[in-house]
Amino acid sequence: MKALLLLLFILTGYSDLSAQDSTIVIIKAGNRVKDVLTAADIYYYPEFTDGNVILKNGTMISAKMNYSRLFDQMLFVGDKGDTLALADEKNIKFIAIGQDTFHYDGGYMRIIVDNDFVKLAEKHVWVVADVRKMGTHNRPTTTVAVTSYSTYSDGIDAAKSRDLILNEDIVLRKETQYYFGNAYNQFVLAGKKRLQQLFPKEEESIEDYLKKNKVNFSKKDDVEKLAQYLTGFY
Repeated sequence: MKALLLLLFILTGYSDLSAQDSTIVIIKAGNRVKDVLTAADIYYYPEFTDGNVILKNGTMISAKMNYSRLFDQMLFVGDKGDTLALADEKNIKFIAIGQDTFHYDGGYMRIIVDNDFVKLAEKHVWVVADVRKMGTHNRPTTTVAVTSYSTYSDGIDAAKSRDLILNEDIVLRKETQYYFGNAYNQFVLAGKKRLQQLFPKEEESIEDYLKKNKVNFSKKDDVEKLAQYLTGFY
C-alpha cells in the first residue's frame, strides 16, 4: 500500500514533466542500477553492433558499438574486450551503426529525417526527475533535479555503471526528445523559438505554420510533418 501511495505521489507531482513518456522507475538507496534497469532499458541495441566513427578530419574508426540511454554516451568494445566510452566528441562528424546515423551536438541523437538542409533527430534518454534525500527525523525530502543521469553520476564510468550502488532514492523518467538540425549539423531541441532561431529566414513561415497547425513538439508525427514542411523551402 505504501509503495502504491509513493508511486501515485510521484506520478501526480511530476505529471507535467512526464507527458512525453510515462515510464518512471525508482532506484532505492542501497540498490544497484541493474537491480531496476535491464540491459534492454539502458542500451539502444540488443547487442554491441558493427559501427563506424567518422571524424571531421576524414579518419574512420570501426568497432562494435552501442548507445547508452542512461548516460547519453556512445560505447565501444576496445582491443582488450573492455567497454569504453567515446571521447573528444567535438571531433566526431557522425557515427554510422547499421542503418542508423548518429550526430553529436551536446549529446548523441539519431537522425530520422535528413535532406541535407533540414534534419530531424530523436533521442531516447533517462533523466533524473527527483532525488529523495533523508531529512530531519529520517523522513525523505524531495528536490526537483531534472537532469541527465550522467550529471548525477559524478564521473562514474558509464561502461561499468550498472553495478553502481546508490546512496539516495533516485526517480528516473524515460524521455523521447526531438531535435531539428540545419545544413551545418547544428541541432536544437524542438520548440518554436529555437526552431525560428535555427532557420531565421523561415521565421514568419514557421509562425504561420504553427498558427494553422497544432504541433506537439514531443510527438513524432507532428515534428515529422513540420520537418517536411521546412524541406519545401530548400
